[in-house]
Amino acid sequence: MSDMYLVCRLQPRSFTINFCQQECLKCEWIDLENLARTKHTTPITSRVARLLLYGLREGFDKIDLSMEELPAVYTGLFYKLYHRELPESYKAATGAD
Repeated sequence: MSDMYLVCRLQPRSFTINFCQQECLKCEWIDLENLARTKHTTPITSRVARLLLYGLREGFDKIDLSMEELPAVYTGLFYKLYHRELPESYKAATGAD
């Protein structure tokens, strides 16, 4: 068993939050800089907030991962590999596509 976290950058269609009151006690929008600094969150949430702030300031190409789908051993199935893009100079030198 393990946890998997997926982070997506999206823009809301509305700032109104409709949440399931049986699953959540409270839902709110939080400023990203405040989220990165607060002591009232989990280490992974704090790290994601800091990564997003860095991406906003320096460009998301510095933190984003790309996904490459590769054929699995079993016919018709695929693996999804998430990684940073290889530099063009390395691709050219090694013949990597």
